[in-house]
This record gives sequence, structure tokens and C-alpha cells, in this order.
Amino acid sequence: MSVTADIGLAVLFVLAFGNGANDVGKSIIALMTDPETATFRPRYSPLVWGGIFSGLGSVAAIVISVRLFSAFTPQSFLQTAPGSSFILAALAGAAAWILLATLLRIQVSTTHAIVGAIIVQAVYLLGASSLQWDFLIWRILLPLAAGPFAALVGVYILSRLLHRRGAEASETSSGRVGLADWGSAAGVAFARGVNDAPKMAALGTFLLLSTPEDTVWLPYVIVGVAVVAGSLVWGDRVAKTLIGHTPQQRGHRGWRRPGWSHCPWLDCLRLPRLFWAQDSGASHSHFRKNMQG
Repeated sequence: MSVTADIGLAVLFVLAFGNGANDVGKSIIALMTDPETATFRPRYSPLVWGGIFSGLGSVAAIVISVRLFSAFTPQSFLQTAPGSSFILAALAGAAAWILLATLLRIQVSTTHAIVGAIIVQAVYLLGASSLQWDFLIWRILLPLAAGPFAALVGVYILSRLLHRRGAEASETSSGRVGLADWGSAAGVAFARGVNDAPKMAALGTFLLLSTPEDTVWLPYVIVGVAVVAGSLVWGDRVAKTLIGHTPQQRGHRGWRRPGWSHCPWLDCLRLPRLFWAQDSGASHSHFRKNMQG
């Protein structure tokens, strides 16, 4: 591999590390919340749990998220294929912002960071006309803008369906809620891995175009390992911030965790984004062939 590819993969690891630290913390909020006081409860097992499933989702994305991978290839954004230095700079910019936000305990979107880094750099270096605006608006920006509204509608509908009547809950019900928290945290972490890994791996794969065909899986493995590492090292930072700024509800056993935290799997609404992406029908091998051609 070239020096640029080596540096790019190292930066990709840093970006995925920050992604794991920031995103896994959001997935395990219910598991890090004390049910008695609704305050942050330091625990290591939820970080391991969320990190493992997020890492598994990142690796599984190589099979599940071919459409999303195709949508985030450089030629989808730009009129002409950029050079390796352009991709490396985009990775570095996104990684720096994700790490800074995580250190400041601010929740941040990896997708927004990557898209923003590419757009700002392209406009600055090549001009606004260098961008594929039709693709950006309909396939990237519109789904990103509509996502929060779709999530709000989903939260409202599901909260109405799952609304529990009665002031007291039985021990059996409490046990089921606990199992649901662990299961939903795993589902959300896995969905985040499936959703975010192809966007990062697409940039990493661009840097490996001159390498043998069988190394196309390498960016996914790097992302998967880095996500797990990030969740274990810094995964509690964002969770602590979110729990500390969430309005409390009075319920059984004194103060209980926020009402929405029983349904963290609502974030699985991210999954429909996979099908917003450009359906080019291209496999990873086809992507490499087109880029090299």
C-alpha cells in the first residue's frame, strides 16, 4: 500500500473511533440510567454490549448496505473523481470534528460530518459547480433533513401504542422492561453500525483502489474494530451528557428514567435511509472497476 493509503486508513480508524465513542453512548442511555434517580450510573457492561453490536453491524454492512456504500462514493458527490489528497482531507476534517464533539460531550452526526467536509472542501477548492447538486439534494440532504421529523412521528405513534396505564408496575413487568432495554440497545447499536460504516468505508476504499481486490473488506474491519475501541474508551461521555440534560418524570419507585429511554430502539428508524441511497445495483467490485476506469 502507498503512504497515502496508510495514512488514510489511520485517519479512518480515528474517525470510526470517534463514531463509536459518540454513537454507542446514545444507544445505551437506558442501560446507563439509574432507575431510582434517573441519573447517570457508571457501568462498563453496557459499553461492551453496545460496542460489540455496533462493531458487528459495521462489519455486516459490507453485505447489507451495498446501496449506501454506492451512494457515498466520491463520484456520487462530485462532477469529477477527486484525488487521494481530497479524500484524505475530508476524512481528517470529519475525524477532527467528531473527536472534538465527543471530548466536549456533544452528540454529533457522523453522516453530517462527512457530507459537510466533502461539500465545504469541494466548494472552496473547485467551486459550487463541481458538486452533483441533484444527487446531493434528493439522495443526501433531503433524507438527512427529514430524518428527525420521521423519528418524531415514530416516537409519538409508538409512545401512544406502548403507553402504560397505572401507577405501579409488577416485578415481572419490570424484568421484561430490563430485557427490552438490553435488546433494544443491541438493536440500535447494530443499526448504527450498519448505517454509518459504509459511509466511512467508502472513503477508505477509494484510497485502496491500487491494492489487490481482496482488500476491499479492510476498511470495514478497521471501522468495526475502531467503533468497539471508541465505545469502550469514551462511550460513556455522550451518554452522561444526554442523561444529565433529559427532563425527569415522576413514576414508580421515585424518580424513574426518561419516558423515551424505554424505547431507544426507535433510533432504528435510521434503517430506512439505506433504501434512500442510490440504487446503482453496483457491488464493491463494480465500484472499483468504475473508479479505475
